[in-house]
Amino acid sequence: MLQTGASFAGYHLEGVLGQGGMGTVYLARHPRLPRSVALKVLNREFGADHELQRRFEREADVVAQLEHPGIVGIYDRGTDDGYLWIAMQCVRGTDAATWDARAHDPAVTARLVGETASALDYANQHGVLHRDVKPGNILIAEADHGREIRSVLTDFGIARVTTANTQLTATGTFTATLAYASPEQLSGEVVDHRSDQYSLACTVFAMYAGHPPYTATNPGQVVAGHLSQPVPRLTSVRPDLPQAVDVVIARAMAKRRDERFVSSTEFASALRDAIEGRPITTGRPPAHISDGHLLQPRPALPAYGPHTPESSAQQLWVGPGQHTPVGSHAQQPWVDFASQPGDARNGYQPSGMKQSAPVGNAWQQPTAAANPWNPAPVHEPAPSKAGAVFSGVLSLLISLGFLMFLLYGISETLVQLEEGSDPRGSFIAIAVIIGIITFTAAGGILLLCARTAGRVMTIMTAGFVALIAAIAGAGSIVEKVYAGTAVAVLVLALMVAMVVGVAAPATGRWVRHRKELRARW
Repeated sequence: MLQTGASFAGYHLEGVLGQGGMGTVYLARHPRLPRSVALKVLNREFGADHELQRRFEREADVVAQLEHPGIVGIYDRGTDDGYLWIAMQCVRGTDAATWDARAHDPAVTARLVGETASALDYANQHGVLHRDVKPGNILIAEADHGREIRSVLTDFGIARVTTANTQLTATGTFTATLAYASPEQLSGEVVDHRSDQYSLACTVFAMYAGHPPYTATNPGQVVAGHLSQPVPRLTSVRPDLPQAVDVVIARAMAKRRDERFVSSTEFASALRDAIEGRPITTGRPPAHISDGHLLQPRPALPAYGPHTPESSAQQLWVGPGQHTPVGSHAQQPWVDFASQPGDARNGYQPSGMKQSAPVGNAWQQPTAAANPWNPAPVHEPAPSKAGAVFSGVLSLLISLGFLMFLLYGISETLVQLEEGSDPRGSFIAIAVIIGIITFTAAGGILLLCARTAGRVMTIMTAGFVALIAAIAGAGSIVEKVYAGTAVAVLVLALMVAMVVGVAAPATGRWVRHRKELRARW
């Protein structure tokens, strides 16, 4: 770390603005102009890392092409005494990670988000994807000279120029912050501007709630949340916000990017409309939210009165008994549930919005046949694992039974050794039983771990045990030991049930489901 007061690359270091694992940002005095700059200096030990060096230099090259009031400006870059540095615009204030949104009107936060969205769309239109949008990369400039506080987007260190022929990171390397990364980033897919929109929506959630949408100590759980979990409801931690905000954020955080808003600006505009209680004019399919209600377009219905062009606007399904008109021709206002008594999701209808047609099918969630452009489900429940668990546990119990038989055989072998009998036959039997125990236990464990090999091994175990039971049952019938026959019949029935459980389609779907989750993690 450089010393405050020292001279570096011609700049006079006046203080430290921030420090991270890769470098430090200093407040520095420009050598020739009467102004201060933010001097970003990469730690010397990283100078030999060609990948980090390319990222650091590309940040200056990328941002230098962009001239927007919502994007931090770049003045110069270079190398001095083994340090890579960038001189950039000094924004006095804080960042969105430390800015207290609860201390300000929600509309102020929405305005700042709109400024960031404008900067993102500007960069996207100039072929630049940010790819690391998060609260720490959104600076909140303090108000001065009659100007309100404003947001400035910074840190394009892992940005990508969409027209470039090379990637900025090596194959298999992931550098975006997990808490705000889009599903396509985490899946290794090609990303576009809608990835930045997803990250911006996660940032909006964090600004209002004080934490990201998916929080966990295990990174794998955070990744699983982005890939397969429903979008949390912001109003569950911020009940002072209109519930319309949940719908907007759920749409911007849709797992499938083609269900998101067309642009970040459109998302920010919808957020402002939701915050201020205005109608949200958008007609694209939205996404899931975590209370189990599917958000999807409704067919034209006379929901609030006689059939008119206005009342035939597309309806947005939010929950049982609740509709919200959307589309460019929607005339009904967005319902601000936070300001209404009762609970619309439990049957309450705000005054002035009574339905004249009989309640019934009109309020039911439409099927795919009734709504041809209904989006495919984004989040499907996990298949049943009951059959696999039953068969796996039964296989482990079988191995336990053979273990008890093994202990008995070992005791008998010890007796034979004391009597001086030849124990070779007993040793062979013990080895065979140990193999059987290992095979049956491994099959049960692998099945419980959702492995295909476990299904095969468990079926083989069931066949082997069924064969032994059939032989024992036939012998007990000949010897007229009917208690043994009953036990043999019971074992045969359990083996049949075991095979049915393993071979059931639900078990196969569960194995495939777990395989997909393992691949994502």
